[in-house]
Amino acid sequence: MAAYDRMNGMENGKIGNGRRLVVAVIPTDTAAGRAELRGVSNAAARLGWTLEVIDRALVGEDLRPFVPVLSKADGVIVRMSGVLRDGKIARLGKPLVGIDTTPPESQMFCWASLNLVERKVGELAANELAATGRRCLAFVPMLRRYRWTDVRGKAFAACARAAGCDARLYCPQTEWNWAKERESLARWLSELPRPFGVFAGNDLLARLVLGACLDAGLAVPGDAAILGADDDETICLASSPAISSVRIDFEGAGRRAVEIMASLFGRQRPAKMRIVRFEPLGVSRRASTRTEDDGVDPRVRAGLDFIAMNASNPTLCVGDVAKAMFVCRRRADMLFRATGRSIREHIEDARFERVKSLLRSSGKTAAEIAAECGFASDTYLSRVFRRKTGITIRDWRQGE
Repeated sequence: MAAYDRMNGMENGKIGNGRRLVVAVIPTDTAAGRAELRGVSNAAARLGWTLEVIDRALVGEDLRPFVPVLSKADGVIVRMSGVLRDGKIARLGKPLVGIDTTPPESQMFCWASLNLVERKVGELAANELAATGRRCLAFVPMLRRYRWTDVRGKAFAACARAAGCDARLYCPQTEWNWAKERESLARWLSELPRPFGVFAGNDLLARLVLGACLDAGLAVPGDAAILGADDDETICLASSPAISSVRIDFEGAGRRAVEIMASLFGRQRPAKMRIVRFEPLGVSRRASTRTEDDGVDPRVRAGLDFIAMNASNPTLCVGDVAKAMFVCRRRADMLFRATGRSIREHIEDARFERVKSLLRSSGKTAAEIAAECGFASDTYLSRVFRRKTGITIRDWRQGE
């Protein structure tokens, strides 16, 4: 994506048809940033806004060249960034929404801040690894210290101890020297009592842990169960074994940021910043945390992992799953018979589990959830829901 993208027909700083102009300052060098941008873009399009994107991954923290477009904007959405700290964007007087802006010095300039509850990420990870029966649980933080990784680590350790586990913390020896860090980490991991579980601050670190385990001669998941965070499918599914990860709805956060922005138009800057929090959705379980051989053919397991990652795509079909298994469609169907359900049924089951998760954790409408989970319409989702549960979505939500 270009550093500065023009969308919906802005010419020379003028917008036709009286559309709102919103600028999104979001880096696209991470899966989280790209997911948030998708959420912002889709929600803005539904509202008929013009969206300008400044890709901070390419332009850095200095936004002075973009002051002209920022000055014309009706509002600005910024992902966790040092560009907020000096107050330059805030002084433009535009509604300003920050996403994941956890450092207090960043939040002070926002009109509203949408924050991930990092503590919940650590707690969810500790409970997930403790459930595997391992009594030693370790946390590997970012090589360079950040507040969010510290919060995840402290919550993870506290929850692990509460579950009766021995909690260990790895102390990085370098900042960004991945080769040397891998050597140090391999030595540290080899001294942990086996079997143990490792929670890495994010998926990139989880891949570093996986490599260090291989260097140390540790079997994954036999000796070491590895869990990442953010659920970056490019990293998780490209690893061998595939890495389990805490699932975070960054795309939903982008949509929520647009909703918050819409509520700020036409208002004065509030005396007190509005803080909206969102929590992790759950865990995408893959081979790196499986504790025993479940007898499933590796090709079927690859297909199930692919379905889990892509079920919300409304175009997902049996042929796509077969390609992920590196077999023809007919062979894929035959292999899946051993599970007792067809590929299509597994796709529907995965979508349905996602529906239930959103019904529990969000206030989204049935139509919004249907679109997000790959169902053709909310009417079709309602029919499927009643067929599977015997009750309506409304009744199920009230029962929760």
